[in-house]
Amino acid sequence: MVAFGFNKLIPFMPEPEMTGDAATLMGIYGQSGFMTLIGILELVCGILILVNKFVPLALVVLVAILFNTSVYHALHDPGNIAGALVFMILSLVLVYVHRESFKGIISA
Repeated sequence: MVAFGFNKLIPFMPEPEMTGDAATLMGIYGQSGFMTLIGILELVCGILILVNKFVPLALVVLVAILFNTSVYHALHDPGNIAGALVFMILSLVLVYVHRESFKGIISA
């Protein structure tokens, strides 16, 4: 997440070719500054997880971002969904590891 967040701020990895609605939506996100905000959140939350500080809070933010990333790819760019799903699964594994921290928000 650190690398992908940093890439949104200072691009160093090539972007996949997008067409149609996917390109339109990402263009809007890029011009509005939304992707910069997502990049900052990914970078900060990734660092928090790496240094093992505020991990549950970082996971709440990252799972929300990764859920939306997975939905975006499922609806607009299914050919590139693998990375989003891998990171979603990895983040859910971390949520499971820290499940005690989430008892208050998942209780009925």
